Amino acid sequence: MEKNKDDDYGEEEDSEYVLLDLEAVRGQIDIPPNAPYTLSGLDTMNPILIIDKKMKLIGEYEETIGTCFVFSKDGEQYFLLYLL
Repeated sequence: MEKNKDDDYGEEEDSEYVLLDLEAVRGQIDIPPNAPYTLSGLDTMNPILIIDKKMKLIGEYEETIGTCFVFSKDGEQYFLLYLL
């Protein structure tokens, strides 16, 4: 979790990042590159991802320890930091 400082109001805002690992279903379903999606149930143990109003995937949370690195195709690097 990362805390952002909102200077206008002097309040802190919490941001949480979710990494979706779809590797397990990659060979079973075809996900169009720019398909619209809905992600719901993030406050439950089994969040739901609906892709293009056609495919419904029910997931589960998996805790990571340390830092999770994410890379874009153009080589730009992002990271998600989890402190346990």
